[in-house]
This record gives sequence, C-alpha cells and structure tokens, in this order.
Amino acid sequence: MIGTWHGLVSAVAACAVYSAAVAQGPEPMELPNTPVIDGQDYPDCRYDYRERNLARSRAEEITQCIERIDGYYAEIVMPFAAQLGDEAGSGEGDDALYQAAEGRYRDDREYLGERFCRYAECEGYQPSALSGERDMADGMQRCGDEGDTIYLEGLIGRLINRVRRIDTGTNITGALISFACRLEPEERQAAADASEQAIAQDEVGATAEWVSPVREDVSGSSTVTARNSEPSGATCLDITDVIIIGGEEARATRTMCRAPGESRYVLQG
Repeated sequence: MIGTWHGLVSAVAACAVYSAAVAQGPEPMELPNTPVIDGQDYPDCRYDYRERNLARSRAEEITQCIERIDGYYAEIVMPFAAQLGDEAGSGEGDDALYQAAEGRYRDDREYLGERFCRYAECEGYQPSALSGERDMADGMQRCGDEGDTIYLEGLIGRLINRVRRIDTGTNITGALISFACRLEPEERQAAADASEQAIAQDEVGATAEWVSPVREDVSGSSTVTARNSEPSGATCLDITDVIIIGGEEARATRTMCRAPGESRYVLQG
C-alpha cells in the first residue's frame, strides 16, 4: 500500500529517523522560532496533516512536509552553514539563525518520522506514552476494544478533545464518541468532504449533506450557522455537524477561523 504513495523515499527515511530518535525522550514543550535565512522562510507544515481525515491521507501529507523541510535544509541551511565556516568572524546573529534552523529541522524530522510511522503502520513501530500524547493532540479516539483506534480529526476528533477541556455538565462528549465510533471509514470521509464543501461557500446558511456510500440508514450534514469578524481581523464560522444513524441523531457545533491573509479555516481549540 505504501509503495504507491508519493514520496516513498522520504517516507522510508522518516521511519529511519524515527527509529534512531525514539529513545531520546519527550519532545520539547516549545519549538525553536521559525528561522528566515536569506529571505527564505522555513516551511511551516509540521501540523498540516491534521487537516486530513484518514490515516493514509495523513501519511501522504506528512511525506510532502518531509520533502519540503528536507529541500529547505539541503538548499538553504547546509550552504548557509558552509558559508559560516568559510567566513572568519561571522556574527553571532548568523550563528543563531543557523542554530535555530538546525534545531527546528531536527525536531520536525523526528516528530514527522514518528507520526508517519504511526499512520503508515511502519514495521516494528511501537506506540509509547509520547505517541499517545501526540495521538490525542491529533484528535485520535479509541472505540470499543483496546487497540481499536479510529481517526476523526477532520470532523469530530479535535472537537471532542476541546469539549473534554470544558465542563459542560452534559454527556455531549460520550454521545459524540459513540456516534463517531459507529461510522465506517467511508462515512467519516464523506462527512469530512461535506464539511469542506460547506466551509468553502463561506456564508451563513451554507449546507452540504452527505449519505453513506456503504449503508442505507446513515447520513448527515454540515451547516454554517454563523459568520463573524474578530478584532484581530480573523473571520470565524460556526459549523453545526449532524450525524444520523438508524434514525438517531447527534449534533455538535465547532468554530473555524481564518487569519488575515490565510486561505484556510482552522478549528479553534
């Protein structure tokens, strides 16, 4: 399955980097500042995979990010380091830029390698306490028996994590997990696609419905119920997702915001 994916060489390299780094301990709480060398921004794609809904799609997105940061490292960071070595008395500022770029690259490479192996099911991959923390941050939820893991980030996963941090006094989280765990992978993808269609219309009342491609009694919809401008200049949408299974209905509302100058709406935590 992995062999047909784009960027196989980088993906395999990700597994190797992960295997070498897995014993290094917990990841830093804060990443180094994003460096800019010779006007070139370091690729800020570390978490882009979270916008994808299924394991295979996430692995593909991670591979693309690895290719981008590898390219930046080879084309920008390494020549910059060589220049520092050739020029006597290089300023502390230049050295700090190099150290920031090197640190960010190494940290991202370990993180993305581990996440790739998580979603691509690399041979020999062993989950750990650290990978479990990352799973939760990615919006992964466990259903039924131990080890039965589903991937819900694109629709419900991170919404559930957010609700868990808020004392609502209701059983909304349990209901959401229960319904999400009853969806087949194809249904979760259909729900995610409908959500993207509704958001793309970017107006109150925009609705996209979906029906299960594998079952007759499963359907749902995503509807934009509010649109607001924030003092920061961001535009925010309230999206109400509905899932219907066998006549039973569950719904949840989430807020998606788009920062000034950005094209993508991002779930607010």
